[in-house]
Amino acid sequence: MTVVFGGMLIYDSITLRGKTTKKDKWIYALLVSACLYMAIDYVVNKDWLDYFDVVEQILAGPAKQINRMLGGPG
Repeated sequence: MTVVFGGMLIYDSITLRGKTTKKDKWIYALLVSACLYMAIDYVVNKDWLDYFDVVEQILAGPAKQINRMLGGPG
């Protein structure tokens, strides 16, 4: 994992040097951080917070309301 992320960061830093804005770099850093977190979660096999847990907390209520409105169980 270290080799893959390290290689990716080195390649991207060489390729994207001077071609990105500060906003682009923040978005890139956010995405890489999220991917790195999920990779570490997968490797250490712990019950950490996953994307599904976050999305479920945000969308579970509206999804159940839509399901009831359409006549489904819930």
